[in-house]
Amino acid sequence: MKEVSNNRSKGHKLLIGLLALIGGFLLSFVGFGVLWSGISWHYQLIMFLPFLLLSLALTRWGKGAPDSFILILCGAAPLGILITQFRDNNDSHLLPILMVSSWLIGIFSGYFLAKISPDSRSESLEDNSSS
Repeated sequence: MKEVSNNRSKGHKLLIGLLALIGGFLLSFVGFGVLWSGISWHYQLIMFLPFLLLSLALTRWGKGAPDSFILILCGAAPLGILITQFRDNNDSHLLPILMVSSWLIGIFSGYFLAKISPDSRSESLEDNSSS
């Protein structure tokens, strides 16, 4: 019985990791499209919300595992690094770096919001009491 539970736990972690990588890459791809289409940078900074929601959902679903937000970072990193190489209208890298930084703020904020939420605290207290 314990072996079946262990296999499900590994499958659950693998699924969360895969969703985090794919979600990070897809959201960075959407961010790249927003940048490429020339939408105002005020609206580009709102891209932190999807990253926040993805990080919050995967961290809560993964019961507070730090793997999810690290894998979201790994998924978003390739295009994030590419975006920071672009220049804005003033021939500076500031706005692309600011946009990618807003993604990072969203990822970290989602992780820490999930960690401090009352539901995650009660689950961790139940886990500690059963051990």
